[in-house]
Amino acid sequence: MQVLSGEHNSDEILNGTNDIQDNEKTTEIRDLLDVHESNTSGSDEQERLHFPGISEILPSLHLCGAGLAMPLVLSKLGIKFVVNAAPELPDTPLPDSKPLYLRVNILDKGDADLKTHFDEVADLIEEVRESDGKTLVHCVAGVSRSASLVIAYLMKHMGMSLRDAYHHVKSIRPQIRPNIGFFRQLIAYEEELRGSKSVEMIYRESLGQEIPDVYEPEYRAMEEFYQRQRRNGKRR
Repeated sequence: MQVLSGEHNSDEILNGTNDIQDNEKTTEIRDLLDVHESNTSGSDEQERLHFPGISEILPSLHLCGAGLAMPLVLSKLGIKFVVNAAPELPDTPLPDSKPLYLRVNILDKGDADLKTHFDEVADLIEEVRESDGKTLVHCVAGVSRSASLVIAYLMKHMGMSLRDAYHHVKSIRPQIRPNIGFFRQLIAYEEELRGSKSVEMIYRESLGQEIPDVYEPEYRAMEEFYQRQRRNGKRR
C-alpha cells in the first residue's frame, strides 16, 4: 500500500471497533443511512451531482470503476480521498485540489491478501468522513477489489454484518462480486470484528467449489439442473 499525495495523522485514525458498540455511534450510523436514502430519492440537486456508473454507498463514500475516476468528476463530487486498488493501471488523475491518494497494490486474484489492507483503508475512510470529507474507492471495474474494501469499511465503522454490508452495496451497485478468495477474507475479518460470521461458504457440485451463501441464488437454477441430470443418469 502506498500513499502518493496528501497528509494524514495516524494518531487520529479511529479504532472504530469499540465505537460501534456505543449508542451515540449507532445513532450516527442510522442517521447516515437515512441521509443516504433521502439523497437517492431524486432531488434536483442530487440529480445534478449524479454521475452514471459512480455509486453513492453513503453520502461520504463512492464506488466506481477506473474509467470514471476523472479530475472533473472528483472535483464536482467534492472527493477528499481517493483509493486506487488497481496496480495494473496508472495513477488516478487527480484534480488541482490534490486529495489524499492511496494505492492498494493487490491484483484481483483469489490468493491475493487484500485483508491486510482492510483496517488501514477503513480507518482512513472514516477519518475523512469525520472531517466532513468524501472518499471514492475504485479498482478496474468497481466490482471485486474496491467493493471488498468498501464492505470491510461498512463492517468496521458502520457496524454492519458482512451479510448486511454486502446486500447494502449490491442494492446500490448490483454488479459487485468480490472474488471467492476476497469473500473468504471478508468472512475472516467479520469474525475478528464481531466474534461471529453472518455468511457461510457452501459447496456447489455444479461448480465444483465453495461459494459464499449470498451468491447461492445466482447458481440455484444451475445446481438444480445439475442434480436432476445426476439423478437421471443414475436411473439409466
